[in-house]
Amino acid sequence: MPRILLGLILILALTACSTTRHVRDGEYLLDRVRIDADHSPAPTADLKSYLHQHPNQKIFGLLKWPLYLYSWSSDRGRWSDRLLRRMGEPPVLLDTSLVALSRDELQRYMINKGYMHAVVDYAIDTSRRRRATVRYRIRSGVPHLIADYRLSPNDPRMDSLLRTEQPLIRAGQRFDRDELEKERQRITSLLRRNGYFAFHRDYIYFAADSTTPERVGIEMRIRPIRIATDSVPIERPHRVYFIDSVRILADDRPLLFDTLNPSAARAETLNVRGVEIRYASGRRMLRPGVLYRRCFLLPGRLFSERDAERTYSSLAGLGALRQVSLRYDEAERSDTMWVNTTVLASASPRQGFGVELEGTNSGGDLGFASSINYRHRNLFKGSELLSTRVRGAYEALSGGDRGSGWGNYWEFATEASIHFPTFLLPFVSYDFRRRMRATTEFKISYDQQRRPEYRRAIISGGWNYNWQTGAPGHPARHSFKVLDVDYIYMLHVDTTFRSNLPELTAKYNYSDMFIVGSGYTYSLNSYDPLRRNRSAHSLRIAVELAGNVLYGLSHLLGASRGADGNYKLFGTTYSQFVKADIDYAKSLVLDARNSVAFHIGGGLGVPYGNSTELPFVRRYYAGGANSNRGWSVRTLGPGSMTVEEATSFINQVGDIRLDANIEYRTRLFWKFELAAYVDAGNIWTIRRYGYQPEGDFRLSRFYREIAMSYGLGLRLDFEYFLIRFDTGLKAYDPGQRGARRWAISRPNLTHNFAWHFAIGYPF
Repeated sequence: MPRILLGLILILALTACSTTRHVRDGEYLLDRVRIDADHSPAPTADLKSYLHQHPNQKIFGLLKWPLYLYSWSSDRGRWSDRLLRRMGEPPVLLDTSLVALSRDELQRYMINKGYMHAVVDYAIDTSRRRRATVRYRIRSGVPHLIADYRLSPNDPRMDSLLRTEQPLIRAGQRFDRDELEKERQRITSLLRRNGYFAFHRDYIYFAADSTTPERVGIEMRIRPIRIATDSVPIERPHRVYFIDSVRILADDRPLLFDTLNPSAARAETLNVRGVEIRYASGRRMLRPGVLYRRCFLLPGRLFSERDAERTYSSLAGLGALRQVSLRYDEAERSDTMWVNTTVLASASPRQGFGVELEGTNSGGDLGFASSINYRHRNLFKGSELLSTRVRGAYEALSGGDRGSGWGNYWEFATEASIHFPTFLLPFVSYDFRRRMRATTEFKISYDQQRRPEYRRAIISGGWNYNWQTGAPGHPARHSFKVLDVDYIYMLHVDTTFRSNLPELTAKYNYSDMFIVGSGYTYSLNSYDPLRRNRSAHSLRIAVELAGNVLYGLSHLLGASRGADGNYKLFGTTYSQFVKADIDYAKSLVLDARNSVAFHIGGGLGVPYGNSTELPFVRRYYAGGANSNRGWSVRTLGPGSMTVEEATSFINQVGDIRLDANIEYRTRLFWKFELAAYVDAGNIWTIRRYGYQPEGDFRLSRFYREIAMSYGLGLRLDFEYFLIRFDTGLKAYDPGQRGARRWAISRPNLTHNFAWHFAIGYPF
């Protein structure tokens, strides 16, 4: 440990001397920037986004490593110098003109936030050799408050409509131009959802009365429509629009919309409840009812921007369509404004094959896989998606004793699924299906797994509903598993291996079993790949129930129990349990190169009725690339159980999990990213099992059984996917006894070290 510290000190000393190597006489490296404010409506860190010049980026917020790399280069032009400069970052030189612009930008920001008397100045310190520190000083003054807020659209219908929603501006609030802009957008959206097709935000303006010191009276006004003439412009009030005609033009060929000829000789035209559907080529690429159900703009109705958005998103969500566009034509008839709507849709290729080669990582176990995929995007001309896949995989397993059978893992799997872009359920009305906007999925799969100690097959089937709610940009996703069936069939179990297993472990993990249940999953993710510099959060809640219906039927029908005391289904024991999980993660963007992410999660599985233990495929494990990274996969827990023999590896599963992680991420150069993290958590059993001593959850001791680890990770971020290599060291090991639990006091790369290769972030 002292050697490591000495090495770090030496590195820091060497790098500190090189940062001004390429700074000439009379120039200054912009070393630090500070903002001091007596009062600010935003955190000081957020105010830095208004500056026009920033110092060189820091790794982990501490070291200007990109600048150090650049400074190590020379002007000789060798390949090593060019490489260092591409990997590094040139020194940011002080520019006083940009400093002055930054001051002006900060002042404008404070005024926009209601601090009309704010004063911003700056000071530049160049006392350090070739280094400059810029300090901005903000004196906010007294903010202006809103005395009152009035809506004055000067139109009775608009006035009545605006009173149906609560304004965002209220008396007593601090004057804020950003809040006024939000109010302008709210009013615009409200009007366009209620017939005002031609209305846009520029018609709205705010009149301010500031005769009272530090008080501002705000009045919202709406300009009339101005029509240019040869003489004096004519003003007229805003009018509502009704939908006149709706026409859907569809072509089963990929095309540019401008080339679509709706009057083609081969075109077929149908009328479905007043909506004209025209197939340009004469071939019905989608059934008329499918197109009609996805169109929410209907003749005779008041125009609504929300219906237009629902029409676009609903049609664009059909896999059978490649492009969707909406066009409008205004018309006036009988002193009423009308909108003629045209929906243009072109088809996607109906069928496709794919071959995938992939590296696999199952909690830290590395391998490779290959699969052949087939897709049909319009099976029954209703945008039904048929997906089939055949997959083979191999993994080199970690943990356990290779002499006892741990080593290689082979898998062969085939699966098929069909997605219907509607809510399929007998005796459900058309209007309900239209409102529901859910997809229906049916799937079936066969998976055979081969290991030296056993071979098993898993036959699965499912009936699921999936839908979205919430804002279009950040929707909440729902998944309801109506029926989820897994049949686990043990093809072979090595007799020596089975004889070394506890009775319960053999019964619930290495015997034939049915899992028949249902479940619900709610997930929310605010991450936007197009706005990667924004902070984001995610939430996942899942509940699963299994065996309840079967147990109730078995009891009501008076079915006989087996020799083990359990009810059977076709001669095979079925599992009964309830399981719930919750996970929350958040990433905070500090600047263009640095971010902090944290995660907290937990899960609980309770067997009851026909089961005394969860099936192996539903139990929790700890350790691995997406868990506590100081441990290899399935080598941590449960509780403080001591690992003394090879079979303990098999028994390191539990019914309860707790996880907490924090990770600092910083960009290096090109696609490379560095991370430093701390992980904490463990698993426990809900009951005391003899083969898992000290693995059960107890309030009196569980906090002493939370394992901790720390480490560094290197990632390659290709935006659409990320490859990471993480290394972890144990900090606190509950499986040890006494002072040996504090592994951080004796770091080594043999017993207290683990490494992981994975795809994607751990959370």
